Amino acid sequence: MKLYFKCEEKNQIFGSDDYTLHEGHAVIDTGGGGRELKGIVELNSACPLCGKKHQYEVKDVICPLTAMK
Repeated sequence: MKLYFKCEEKNQIFGSDDYTLHEGHAVIDTGGGGRELKGIVELNSACPLCGKKHQYEVKDVICPLTAMK
């Protein structure tokens, strides 16, 4: 599944399906029946905008349903 990320260098959004969720991720209860994924997502290949490899906290990954609004 393609996810969307913000390049830290170029301050632009790009999509990629070449990423890995690091070991040690966890689903936590947020109260009121909600749940949230905590962890780190790392690009497997270089960013198409700046050429660097980025990693992001899950909370900073942009949902594909809202990325293009």
